[in-house]
Amino acid sequence: MKNKTLNNAKNSAKTLHREFVQLGRERNKITYKLLAMLPEICAEKVYEKEGYSNIYDYAARVAGLSSGVVLKALKLEKKLQNMPHLRKAIETQGVNKVGIVVGLATEENEKELAGKVKNMSKPALQEYSKELRGKFSVSWQVELDEEMMFMLLKLKKKYGKNLSNKECLRKLLEDVDEGSEQENMTKNRKGDLEKIHNFQPANPKIPGGFSQEKAEQNLQPKKTETRYVPVRKKRNLGQKCNHPGCYRPAEIIHHTDRFSETHNHEKLKPLCKQHHEFAHNGISEQMQPADHQYRKCRQVALV
Repeated sequence: MKNKTLNNAKNSAKTLHREFVQLGRERNKITYKLLAMLPEICAEKVYEKEGYSNIYDYAARVAGLSSGVVLKALKLEKKLQNMPHLRKAIETQGVNKVGIVVGLATEENEKELAGKVKNMSKPALQEYSKELRGKFSVSWQVELDEEMMFMLLKLKKKYGKNLSNKECLRKLLEDVDEGSEQENMTKNRKGDLEKIHNFQPANPKIPGGFSQEKAEQNLQPKKTETRYVPVRKKRNLGQKCNHPGCYRPAEIIHHTDRFSETHNHEKLKPLCKQHHEFAHNGISEQMQPADHQYRKCRQVALV
């Protein structure tokens, strides 16, 4: 009874979340269309005809738009003269996403950039813009408060007084990473042992629980039928994003030959989320037929 109550509560929470997300997306769509209309409203001075002192007051009272986003929309309009595809993209993607690439836009490439805005997330667009501008950052500056500095100096005594702050921090991160890997390996071993312990042969008369027909089928080479990549293959790929110049941890195992077409895990590459989008949008790899379906799925997920 208790489990049933918990399941009902979880389902209710998921339903509320889905409804909230859907309403948020619908609100965003309306906001994008309102912002796309503002330049024409400003040019025609509709706000004056309706008795408002300026475009900012009009947008705030009529549509609840902040002065900052209104200013951004009007500035963007000036930069997008003779760029119809990017101007049209504002209606469905908003000023913020279009604003990421506007500095790279020309009359020759604006159609291509509009496609990127439509099919890529904000983080991936920001990374794309940085790489096109040649702005790579491989170092961070972290500000430590008094307590954090005390803990770092305390650790330096443990690791060795002659270590620099940078070397001490590197050692600390290595120890944490190593501990995390060992914890994951322990969990995987426990899971494997449970599977072995709970395994029951389907047919006790034949070793391994397979029928003669099934045993013969297993001798034949066959394609992988599931997207699940075996743990052993994942370990061999490494933990860092494979994209040149990227230092992020890998988050996605990418099939360079699309899985939907090959149904195997022969050609794999570890990538972060941003560079995974690069691969499916013709930036780091040539577009493949399966990428068009990927784009459709991504558009549903993008807000």
